Amino acid sequence: MSLPAFAVLLCLVAPAAAVEVSPVLNGSLSGGQYFFKKQKGSFSGNAAMTAAVLLKFNEKWSLLPTYSGSYQGTKGVDDGVGAGTLFQQQMDHRLSMTGLRRLQETSWTLKPSVSYKREFLKETRDETWGKGLFDYEKTALGLEAENAYQAPFTYRLALDVYRVRFPNYESLESKSGVDPLGNPLGRELASKRVLDTYNYQLTASGSRPYPYDDPRYIFQGSYSVLYQDFLDQRLVNLRGQFDASGRKDILQTLSGSIGRPLKIRFAGEEARLDVSFGLNAGYCRSNQNTYDAVFSRYVPDAYSYWSLGAGPAVALAWGNVKQPSRLSGSFRWSRQSYLGRLVQDGDGVYGPAKQRQDRYVLSFGYGYPIAPNLTLTARTSFLWAASNQKYEKTYSYTYRTINYLLGLNYEY
Repeated sequence: MSLPAFAVLLCLVAPAAAVEVSPVLNGSLSGGQYFFKKQKGSFSGNAAMTAAVLLKFNEKWSLLPTYSGSYQGTKGVDDGVGAGTLFQQQMDHRLSMTGLRRLQETSWTLKPSVSYKREFLKETRDETWGKGLFDYEKTALGLEAENAYQAPFTYRLALDVYRVRFPNYESLESKSGVDPLGNPLGRELASKRVLDTYNYQLTASGSRPYPYDDPRYIFQGSYSVLYQDFLDQRLVNLRGQFDASGRKDILQTLSGSIGRPLKIRFAGEEARLDVSFGLNAGYCRSNQNTYDAVFSRYVPDAYSYWSLGAGPAVALAWGNVKQPSRLSGSFRWSRQSYLGRLVQDGDGVYGPAKQRQDRYVLSFGYGYPIAPNLTLTARTSFLWAASNQKYEKTYSYTYRTINYLLGLNYEY
């Protein structure tokens, strides 16, 4: 269903009445640099904007059309870091339409939605927008049920169905039979639309105060299961040939956090200090194998993995309640361990151990209001990555990287 058709349908089912219009606008501009392995990228800019209008028809029906877009000229520490590309530009645009149906005499709200996203990625200076190898489009339908049992505390159940399509992958890489460095492709990447997927995701999440009547702690948690059906990626067998069946992945993720909001005095003013600690775990089960054409090695169960993560975060806000000054910091450790993917030494020789990687991210942020709705911001992040995989001819697994951003944020 298209976005205009969805809007017309919702207007038809909602009784005619005066419509309350509440616009929302959030934008940011920033500039910074990215450092990787004693190299540094040029100073580049980032921009992001979200614009939405809440159309309230009555106490039961509302409609929320939203546009969000971003441009990224400075890489983040988690953005394809291992590839070592200092110059990378990214741009995305997303349109969505969400209906809100409040169920009478309950605290439940139903939220059907439809959205379309297009993301563009440039990995070299001479690459043309719209021609990137990993450009993709995402078309999604969703339905969420939210129970605001004690605002702002809620719990939610959601179902999302979406397709991810990479329109340029066939023409740029799969026809050549080699990767961008001229090495033979793994057999699982030799078909036409190997990255295109149909996706089905169920999510349950919620938050809870403790004690219930006088909240001093905040508990949050979520669980999701994602089923991915790859449209054109057939399974690789022991001989390095294709089987008739295709790749299918199931990813389960579980996360939780505990937060403690505190009222303190800072620089002679009343301030709010939020301290939290989060945990997450993930498990991906894939039926795909791989065949390394360079070393003539078959590796079964190459895409299944488990992951763990943990770390604290702290945020301090003071001054104007509606537009405070902010200071924040966080530290995050994560580990990803593959169930079948084997380690290699510096020459590419395979060993018996399975690949794993640990990542440590330290981040700091600062925001200072300089005018109504306008805040000066500064952010920096440090990433340390370490792995038992030593073969790094085309990809880095052990490295350090830093980035910083200075900019302005506008909220209306």
